[in-house]
Amino acid sequence: ASALAEISVIAKNMENESNIETLIEAKGFAECVAVIKDDSASIVVKSEGLQAAQISQINEIVYEQAGISPVNVKIIQR
Repeated sequence: ASALAEISVIAKNMENESNIETLIEAKGFAECVAVIKDDSASIVVKSEGLQAAQISQINEIVYEQAGISPVNVKIIQR
């Protein structure tokens, strides 16, 4: 039963990661990779420099899709 619960969490995280990546790319970023682990997320985006509005957009997308608050989101520029 615990293995099934763990598999369910992993599947939900994968779905959330995919949705986050798609929505961030729809906001104009050329590339995005999202990784969710427990109650935190790491978002890697291709950017020459993020503006405050872009950071807010990314945080909002992550919160809406995965319920992860901005203090637990790490945004990495590549």
